[in-house]
Amino acid sequence: MSALTPPGPPGLSLQGFSTDALPAGQRHEAWAQRDWPSLAPAYRCTPLEPFDVASERLQLDGITIQFAEVTGQSWVRDASMIKSWTPDCLLIAVTVEGGARGEWGRVSARTGTGSIQFADLTQASSHVSSASKTIAIAVPREIAARRGLVVEALHGVATRSAAGSLLVAHLLALREAAPGIPKSSEQILARGVLDLIVLAAQSAGQASEPEASPRGLSLMARGAIERSLGSPTLGPARLCRSLAISRSTLHRLFEQEGGVQAYIRRRRLEAARAALEEPGSDEPIRAIADRLGFSDAAHLSRLFRSRFGFSPSDCRAEARRGRTGA
Repeated sequence: MSALTPPGPPGLSLQGFSTDALPAGQRHEAWAQRDWPSLAPAYRCTPLEPFDVASERLQLDGITIQFAEVTGQSWVRDASMIKSWTPDCLLIAVTVEGGARGEWGRVSARTGTGSIQFADLTQASSHVSSASKTIAIAVPREIAARRGLVVEALHGVATRSAAGSLLVAHLLALREAAPGIPKSSEQILARGVLDLIVLAAQSAGQASEPEASPRGLSLMARGAIERSLGSPTLGPARLCRSLAISRSTLHRLFEQEGGVQAYIRRRRLEAARAALEEPGSDEPIRAIADRLGFSDAAHLSRLFRSRFGFSPSDCRAEARRGRTGA
């Protein structure tokens, strides 16, 4: 009788998560309720299309690497979120497919396939991503500092370079090989990943500007509009600046909508109608007008009647009658 071959050392484990088996209406909430080191609790997110996500997480000696495929959404990290809870780390977002645009502190940036972006989670940010495949690496500030990475200075920096391509290839290969690599190799692997992150950060000045697909740009523009519906400065100039695109590109994105101004006006009116029809809401019409960027209640009423065929007051009254059956 031959002796059994003893089992080898345990390999690195990938922790998976997917919303595929959940009803569509429960998918985003299930993802949003996940704990750190999932990115869900670090941002206030709003889906821009039917939500779906699949991810795998790998822990390496204090750093976390998360591989994810997720649909388009808006990501906001503001002062209230930072005050309530802040993971003190440097986040490195690697885009395998897709893109994102937004603002990280005072930095406006965009990412695309093959790009690397750095974010300090103790600082504010707001961006919109298209459907994408990404790799997110969370490096505790203490570890980043030991490697010479100045976390606060890197906030918003986006780069696409040969060094970044090397990091992407290494991470994807690591994902495939992980189950067969002994867990005792964590420190060595973590050092290798950190070395490539440092190299990518050092090459940021050599970055080429990543491109985004028309569909991705459209999602990002619409997300930027949703986040700023109430701002009186929302318009073509602001959108071109925040998305880093030309007016002609912006026009093409909204050509079928009658132009970006027409789209903004329609979304504001739809948001006003939703507020008027909300059960239990007594928000004054003038307050809704102010909150959604109309010059005053009369301005809202005039546009509202032109769009829907009845006044804001009639809309609210009809919604109440419908709920009471009167």
